[in-house]
Amino acid sequence: KPVAVRSVVISTQHTPDANQKQITEYVREDLGPRVLGKWWSKDATLFVNPTGDFSHGGPLTETVLVGTLAEKFPNQWVSWDREAMKVTNITEANAALEPETLRGVEAGLAFGRGGPTWGATVFWNEIEDAIVNITIGEGPGTFPRAGFVPAGGVLRQRQNAGTIKAWGGGLNGSTRLSETLSLDAALAWTDAEVDGGAAAPQLTGLRPAQAPEWSATAGIDWRVTSRLNVAASARYESDRFDDDLNSRVLDAAVTADIRAEWAMRAGATLWLAADNLFDAEVEVSETGTGIEGYGPPRSLRAGVRLSY
Repeated sequence: KPVAVRSVVISTQHTPDANQKQITEYVREDLGPRVLGKWWSKDATLFVNPTGDFSHGGPLTETVLVGTLAEKFPNQWVSWDREAMKVTNITEANAALEPETLRGVEAGLAFGRGGPTWGATVFWNEIEDAIVNITIGEGPGTFPRAGFVPAGGVLRQRQNAGTIKAWGGGLNGSTRLSETLSLDAALAWTDAEVDGGAAAPQLTGLRPAQAPEWSATAGIDWRVTSRLNVAASARYESDRFDDDLNSRVLDAAVTADIRAEWAMRAGATLWLAADNLFDAEVEVSETGTGIEGYGPPRSLRAGVRLSY
């Protein structure tokens, strides 16, 4: 028959910014009393992560968990909320989808005679039976096939959603400032609207998800020496909607990339690249509880390109 708890061992994953003292205090003041109840005593000896740091185990365990969830929901899009540690958005497949039909017209002008070059385009597109991720339920609740969707979660299904009409235009230009330095830039504007018709009347008049109204790019290419070339680019996208109902707005963002190449010898080039150079937070999704998901942070890549 147990008499008392003298020692408690806790081995837990944690974020890199959580130290042993913080975890120990959490166990002593909160976790221990809640889990052990009447058996808990502040005089108990605590062994917290006695084998060392566990900050690497958390991401690995989370990766395995998300992979397991993906296996449980085949042919579905599963969105994982890292802060709340739960699935928030589930997108079901749909075997009854009809193929989309695209009709469009595009016209353009281009000019360039030994100096700066420029171009302009206008377009009109219409997509019949547009395939869209349509919201069919919100959590908390249990749904056929998808199962339980937690609070703040959304269940969507890919469906034919009437017609999407879009028109817009763009400008682009480039110039060579010298034999070794050139610039280019482009600007695009798109006005798009959904006509859900009888298939999805709730979407009529709304903008398609993940479709910014404005986008722009600019780049510079500099041949520093006969062996070294440096290129940099920037991209802007205006705010856009994450969902079909236009209820979640993703903020506008600017990103910058840079790449350098060094010709070591004929057929061998060493390159170094930095993506999202200034570590911009680019929103790519948002949960029903307002937690944003972000695109890749700053990343560095390097390699050797061989050609024969």
